[in-house]
Amino acid sequence: MSTFIDARTFERDYQLSRRTFFLWIAEGRLSAFKPSRRKTLVKREDVERLIEASRVERDLEKIVDEFVKEVGNAHKK
Repeated sequence: MSTFIDARTFERDYQLSRRTFFLWIAEGRLSAFKPSRRKTLVKREDVERLIEASRVERDLEKIVDEFVKEVGNAHKK
């Protein structure tokens, strides 16, 4: 069974703002479930998947940047 979390839990558990919570929903990066007018929930596993994908993306960008610098330095020699 999936665990659903609200904006308050998102903010507390992931140290990310409520604004990010709702932005990711608006952008379609997270699917939301609205059990009532004032309550918005998302699956915790979806949040964790999205955060992990962002970490991998940042790590890959860092590796590419380092490689480009190395290639640039090799051509200068």
